[in-house]
Amino acid sequence: MASPDNPASLEAVSTEVPVTSTRQVTVDPNEPWPSAYRGSRYSVVSSRQHGTVLKWSHRGEIQAMRTVPDGLRNALSQVGKPDGYGSVRITANGEVISKVPADNYDRLEKAEANSGFIPAYLGKIRGEFDFDAFSNDPPIHPSGSDISVWTGLPFSHGESWSVCMDNVLRWRWQDYQFESAFEHDELVKKYTRFRPEGGRIYINEHGHVWGNINRETLPEDVKKEVFDAYRSWQNTANSAAERLVKRRIEHTKSNDAPDGLLPVNLGHLSQFDDGVVPKPIVTDKSYFTNSSRDHD
Repeated sequence: MASPDNPASLEAVSTEVPVTSTRQVTVDPNEPWPSAYRGSRYSVVSSRQHGTVLKWSHRGEIQAMRTVPDGLRNALSQVGKPDGYGSVRITANGEVISKVPADNYDRLEKAEANSGFIPAYLGKIRGEFDFDAFSNDPPIHPSGSDISVWTGLPFSHGESWSVCMDNVLRWRWQDYQFESAFEHDELVKKYTRFRPEGGRIYINEHGHVWGNINRETLPEDVKKEVFDAYRSWQNTANSAAERLVKRRIEHTKSNDAPDGLLPVNLGHLSQFDDGVVPKPIVTDKSYFTNSSRDHD
């Protein structure tokens, strides 16, 4: 739960969002979100046992709950979510966005789509936003070259970015793919040290970067580093974090990775590329119409 000295809250502040390679716009709370709908997924729900809570879950198999950040439920209610319940996403920049039924949204004329579910910006998360049994905000590695096993939430957590062979970060949804507005050479280099063929990385609301590592295809020069990180995790993980890692490994088993993919904490955005946060530029406006058909 949040620290009583610095509880998590939603701050109703504007944010800057790039919409072309040379232009960004200021977005105020309750205005339509003019970019890709992305980020860690949480839901404000009513629980018979726990009351109103913020919940993370995966396929109904595993879940985690914490107190709702101050102001979030009221913001959801004001923007058009009945009684302040529903799902939200939190971007790598701490921006909170949520999809609102078009019939309930009073700023529809400003949105890129006019039916379905319209993404709206609510504000930024502030304060101590974490969980008791495990942490999504671990201490930052002493060096940008260090790694460890990622012991935070293993699914629907963080913005999903594809690390491509041309060293470009791309955000993808269905058949759409949008490049980051910025260059991220150092971050790409860090990941491809361990997975030269590329893959996906995840950047959470605290700025931590984690990705899947295939232990079957590790380059020789990093095998010891990964083995040491894995052994350290085995020796120090608490039961909650251990369950999360094991669930991720189990769900990623395949013919190419019979032992599953290992989630690895690659570091913090502040350690790469002058701390620049990846932000996709939507270059195909049909994305807004098509994604509005998806309630989340």
